[in-house]
Amino acid sequence: MWRVALLLLVVVSFVPRSASAIPFDLAGSDWEGGTELVRLARAELGAARVVATTRIDFAELTPDDGLLVLYPERSLDVDELTKFMRAGGRVIMLDDFGRGESLLSTFGMKRVPSPRHPAESLRHNPQLALAEAASAHPVVAEVNRVVTNHPTGLGHPDLSPVLKIRATAGEPDVTVAVAGAVGQGRLLAVGDPSIVMNSMLRYSGNKTFARGLVRYAVDGDAWGKRGGRLFIASGSFEQTGSYGGEHNALSEWFRDLEDLLDQIRKEGLPSILAWAASIALGLALVVWVGSRAGRLHKPIVPRFVRRVPAVAQGGVAGHAAVIGAPQTTRVLAVLELKSALEEQLTTLLGLSKVPGHQELLSQIGARGLLDAEGVHTLRRLLLRMSNVETMVVFQRSGGMVQSVRDNEVVSIARTVKQLLAAAEAGAAGLHTRSLDARPADGAAPHGAAEAG
Repeated sequence: MWRVALLLLVVVSFVPRSASAIPFDLAGSDWEGGTELVRLARAELGAARVVATTRIDFAELTPDDGLLVLYPERSLDVDELTKFMRAGGRVIMLDDFGRGESLLSTFGMKRVPSPRHPAESLRHNPQLALAEAASAHPVVAEVNRVVTNHPTGLGHPDLSPVLKIRATAGEPDVTVAVAGAVGQGRLLAVGDPSIVMNSMLRYSGNKTFARGLVRYAVDGDAWGKRGGRLFIASGSFEQTGSYGGEHNALSEWFRDLEDLLDQIRKEGLPSILAWAASIALGLALVVWVGSRAGRLHKPIVPRFVRRVPAVAQGGVAGHAAVIGAPQTTRVLAVLELKSALEEQLTTLLGLSKVPGHQELLSQIGARGLLDAEGVHTLRRLLLRMSNVETMVVFQRSGGMVQSVRDNEVVSIARTVKQLLAAAEAGAAGLHTRSLDARPADGAAPHGAAEAG
């Protein structure tokens, strides 16, 4: 069996792995990477104030800082982000089909489709629609046109529109960027992270828009000067700690579990989990087959030739088995002994029916079936049996009675056997004496000769 496990491990080790680029990778220099955005931010704010990270520790954030999030692939910690913004921090999220839905829904935003027929587009491709400023927001103060790439719109009746795509053919315009206040802080959501990836920043409008986002994240506010650091995170970045220092490990665990379940629902099991599950299933199958292949099974006797238990039989044997069964109350055994004793004594006395106990004892004493000690023992035994019979009636009416133990039943049975043996011996002696007193055949009764 260990050879099979070793073979599976070797097979897994040599499975080829894909080496595709990660979208919006902040260290990626390919066309969909994010190095140009990081370079632009550092040129605008200074290298010391820009942190490109794969882990956001909320405990390190201050109200002067800003967060720029690109296409989150894990559930966002909405509670911590909200606390951060209420204290004065700013959050900028660029997401179209990632896991930013939780943050959008918390503040009443929803995703809407982009126009099917935009008024302006790059190369007449409606998926590369051109967006324009929708208000005098500082992010788009210097923006003329921004090239989008498969964007999604954002709908909210109360938030300020920042960027929009004009539509034709009777379609309504669609807003792709909105902003609003959260406490002392700000939230700006953009429905297209592709606007700021490497290949799209070659367009002047996109670069100007990116500069506006970077400056807006750390600009001063009405409540005072800010000028903190800008944290940029993308993809499956981690989220740890708690804003204000109150760490909640349970919320992080639930968030990770939710991410895993969502990933499995959308993409299926990750490759490593699929391989691990396959190997575990294969090993379990080998163990199961091996444990049962050499097992000897006990033959099953057909029901029609099986021995019938005594308790299922009729007649004396079945009745005795039922009375002697472990789960049967011993009161029934005492009642059976009482009935047998009374019937046998009635037969020895030559009576047609069982008399009362007092009459039964009187006739046994008068006929000498038992001596004085035997009659006394019989009286005590019949009294105990009568008490047991009374207990049955009392128990049926709901009363609590004392149980009869096995040793008492054995003692009663032994006494019944001794009394019946003595009574049968007394009856046999009485019959012998009556025969001896009877005159012989042909002889005259005593006194007849003298009378003659």
